[in-house]
Amino acid sequence: MPTPNQPSTGGAALDDQWTRYCLEIASRRAFIWVILGVLAFGGQLALVLLADVDPELPLALLAFSVVVVVFAMTRRQPLTRVMADRVWRYERVHWRNGLLVVHAEQQFVLDVNAGPLVRGRITGHRRAWLVAPDRAGNTVVTFRGVPRLFPARVRRR
Repeated sequence: MPTPNQPSTGGAALDDQWTRYCLEIASRRAFIWVILGVLAFGGQLALVLLADVDPELPLALLAFSVVVVVFAMTRRQPLTRVMADRVWRYERVHWRNGLLVVHAEQQFVLDVNAGPLVRGRITGHRRAWLVAPDRAGNTVVTFRGVPRLFPARVRRR
């Protein structure tokens, strides 16, 4: 069965094929960054122990590996906890001043954890899928054809 290009609004969000596909891609992406960090650390160690090189290159590789580890530790959010037993909701949205305005029964504004390149790519989308926010205001948003789950936080209602 081919992978859909959008989530389904029937059933729990975690059981959805689109959600599983997005989580699988995110896991692969994280694994690649971990491999790059390990290779940089191994290269740095080999340069220090086996080769006579200027200290700037091993220091740069060590800094890169530390940045990758810190980035991986701080950027990974437990999206599955936020989605828990909630279902995807299909809502009309638009971007305003870098925030995502959701036109649901009660309009609210989300601060979506997406960079400017991704925001530019999904600017044309006037619809989004999201799960109901938890008590802390955390939610997850996705867009048709963009295989990624974006953590978001409710800014105001």
